[in-house]
Amino acid sequence: MASNTDFVFIILRETTDLKLVQVLSQPEWEAYHRIRRYVLFDLRGLSGYDDHHPDDRKPEHLPLIFVDGDEIVGALRLDLTWNGNGVVRTVAIVAERQRQGIGRAMMTAVDTLAMAHEAFRLEAHAAPEAVGFYLKIGWELVDAHRPNALMAKLLK
Repeated sequence: MASNTDFVFIILRETTDLKLVQVLSQPEWEAYHRIRRYVLFDLRGLSGYDDHHPDDRKPEHLPLIFVDGDEIVGALRLDLTWNGNGVVRTVAIVAERQRQGIGRAMMTAVDTLAMAHEAFRLEAHAAPEAVGFYLKIGWELVDAHRPNALMAKLLK
Protein backbone atom coordinates (compact mmCIF):
# COMPACT_ATOMS: atom_id res chain seq x y z
CA MET A 1 0.00 0.00 0.00
CA ALA A 2 1.08 3.55 -0.62
CA SER A 3 1.98 5.67 2.38
CA ASN A 4 -0.97 7.54 3.84
CA THR A 5 0.99 10.72 4.51
CA ASP A 6 2.29 13.52 2.34
CA PHE A 7 -0.06 13.20 -0.60
CA VAL A 8 -1.89 15.78 -2.59
CA PHE A 9 -3.90 15.04 -5.72
CA ILE A 10 -4.50 17.95 -8.04
CA ILE A 11 -7.36 18.05 -10.49
CA LEU A 12 -7.57 20.97 -12.87
CA ARG A 13 -11.07 22.27 -13.57
CA GLU A 14 -11.09 25.24 -15.88
CA THR A 15 -8.67 27.67 -14.18
CA THR A 16 -9.18 26.41 -10.64
CA ASP A 17 -6.85 24.05 -8.78
CA LEU A 18 -8.75 21.49 -6.75
CA LYS A 19 -6.79 19.36 -4.30
CA LEU A 20 -7.63 16.43 -2.08
CA VAL A 21 -5.50 16.72 1.04
CA GLN A 22 -5.10 14.46 4.04
CA VAL A 23 -6.07 16.24 7.27
CA LEU A 24 -3.00 16.73 9.46
CA SER A 25 -2.91 20.22 10.99
CA GLN A 26 -5.23 21.58 13.67
CA PRO A 27 -6.81 24.15 11.30
CA GLU A 28 -7.48 21.33 8.80
CA TRP A 29 -9.09 19.19 11.53
CA GLU A 30 -11.28 22.13 12.55
CA ALA A 31 -12.42 22.73 8.95
CA TYR A 32 -12.98 18.99 8.39
CA HIS A 33 -15.29 18.76 11.41
CA ARG A 34 -16.99 22.12 10.80
CA ILE A 35 -18.01 21.14 7.25
CA ARG A 36 -19.19 17.64 8.17
CA ARG A 37 -21.07 18.81 11.28
CA TYR A 38 -22.84 21.66 9.51
CA VAL A 39 -23.74 19.89 6.23
CA LEU A 40 -24.51 16.41 7.56
CA PHE A 41 -25.98 17.23 10.97
CA ASP A 42 -27.00 20.86 11.48
CA LEU A 43 -28.69 21.34 8.09
CA ARG A 44 -30.61 18.08 8.63
CA GLY A 45 -31.68 18.98 12.16
CA LEU A 46 -29.56 16.19 13.64
CA SER A 47 -27.38 16.25 16.73
CA GLY A 48 -24.64 14.03 18.08
CA TYR A 49 -21.72 14.82 15.79
CA ASP A 50 -18.49 13.79 17.55
CA ASP A 51 -15.39 15.86 16.72
CA HIS A 52 -13.30 13.33 18.64
CA HIS A 53 -14.64 10.08 17.20
CA PRO A 54 -11.78 7.55 17.43
CA ASP A 55 -12.45 6.19 13.93
CA ASP A 56 -11.19 9.46 12.43
CA ARG A 57 -7.71 8.77 13.85
CA LYS A 58 -7.24 5.11 12.88
CA PRO A 59 -4.18 4.63 10.66
CA GLU A 60 -6.15 2.91 7.89
CA HIS A 61 -8.74 5.73 7.86
CA LEU A 62 -7.86 8.82 5.86
CA PRO A 63 -9.65 12.04 6.84
CA LEU A 64 -9.59 14.28 3.77
CA ILE A 65 -10.44 17.82 2.82
CA PHE A 66 -11.02 19.12 -0.69
CA VAL A 67 -9.47 22.50 -1.37
CA ASP A 68 -10.22 25.00 -4.13
CA GLY A 69 -7.33 27.45 -4.08
CA ASP A 70 -7.24 28.67 -0.47
CA GLU A 71 -10.83 27.62 0.32
CA ILE A 72 -11.75 24.29 1.90
CA VAL A 73 -14.90 23.22 0.05
CA GLY A 74 -15.42 19.59 1.07
CA ALA A 75 -14.59 16.85 3.51
CA LEU A 76 -14.85 13.08 3.73
CA ARG A 77 -13.10 10.05 5.14
CA LEU A 78 -11.75 7.11 3.13
CA ASP A 79 -11.46 3.91 5.17
CA LEU A 80 -9.15 1.36 3.60
CA THR A 81 -9.58 -2.34 4.29
CA TRP A 82 -7.18 -5.24 4.01
CA ASN A 83 -9.11 -6.92 1.19
CA GLY A 84 -8.92 -4.23 -1.50
CA ASN A 85 -12.11 -2.44 -0.51
CA GLY A 86 -12.50 1.12 0.60
CA VAL A 87 -15.41 2.77 2.35
CA VAL A 88 -16.20 6.42 1.66
CA ARG A 89 -17.75 8.04 4.72
CA THR A 90 -19.39 11.33 5.64
CA VAL A 91 -19.03 13.08 2.29
CA ALA A 92 -19.86 16.76 2.63
CA ILE A 93 -19.56 19.76 0.32
CA VAL A 94 -19.88 23.28 1.74
CA ALA A 95 -23.53 24.23 1.22
CA GLU A 96 -22.88 27.30 -0.94
CA ARG A 97 -20.54 25.31 -3.23
CA GLN A 98 -22.91 22.40 -3.91
CA ARG A 99 -24.14 21.76 -7.46
CA GLN A 100 -20.98 23.28 -8.98
CA GLY A 101 -19.10 20.08 -9.87
CA ILE A 102 -17.11 20.04 -6.62
CA GLY A 103 -18.58 16.71 -5.45
CA ARG A 104 -17.86 15.01 -8.77
CA ALA A 105 -14.27 16.31 -8.78
CA MET A 106 -13.76 15.30 -5.14
CA MET A 107 -15.04 11.78 -5.76
CA THR A 108 -12.80 11.43 -8.84
CA ALA A 109 -9.84 12.35 -6.64
CA VAL A 110 -10.99 9.79 -4.03
CA ASP A 111 -11.10 7.09 -6.73
CA THR A 112 -7.52 7.96 -7.69
CA LEU A 113 -6.36 7.90 -4.08
CA ALA A 114 -8.10 4.58 -3.38
CA MET A 115 -6.46 3.00 -6.42
CA ALA A 116 -3.06 4.32 -5.27
CA HIS A 117 -3.73 2.33 -2.08
CA GLU A 118 -4.52 -0.75 -4.22
CA ALA A 119 -8.26 -0.64 -3.60
CA PHE A 120 -10.40 -2.03 -6.40
CA ARG A 121 -13.87 -1.44 -4.94
CA LEU A 122 -15.46 1.40 -2.98
CA GLU A 123 -18.62 1.39 -0.89
CA ALA A 124 -20.65 4.21 0.60
CA HIS A 125 -23.85 4.46 2.61
CA ALA A 126 -25.66 7.28 0.84
CA ALA A 127 -28.34 9.48 2.35
CA PRO A 128 -31.57 9.27 0.32
CA GLU A 129 -30.98 12.71 -1.22
CA ALA A 130 -27.46 11.68 -2.37
CA VAL A 131 -28.34 8.42 -4.18
CA GLY A 132 -28.96 10.23 -7.49
CA PHE A 133 -25.56 11.91 -7.26
CA TYR A 134 -23.78 8.59 -6.75
CA LEU A 135 -25.69 6.98 -9.63
CA LYS A 136 -24.69 9.88 -11.94
CA ILE A 137 -20.99 9.39 -11.18
CA GLY A 138 -20.94 5.66 -11.87
CA TRP A 139 -21.85 4.02 -8.57
CA GLU A 140 -24.36 1.16 -8.35
CA LEU A 141 -27.18 0.78 -5.88
CA VAL A 142 -26.48 -2.45 -3.95
CA ASP A 143 -29.09 -2.28 -1.20
CA ALA A 144 -31.86 0.32 -1.05
CA HIS A 145 -33.54 -1.32 1.96
CA ARG A 146 -31.56 0.64 4.54
CA PRO A 147 -31.98 4.14 5.96
CA ASN A 148 -28.86 5.07 3.96
CA ALA A 149 -28.63 3.04 0.75
CA LEU A 150 -25.53 0.92 0.19
CA MET A 151 -23.74 2.07 -2.97
CA ALA A 152 -20.66 0.48 -4.58
CA LYS A 153 -18.23 1.22 -7.37
CA LEU A 154 -15.60 -0.95 -9.01
CA LEU A 155 -12.41 1.00 -9.71
CA LYS A 156 -10.52 0.69 -12.99
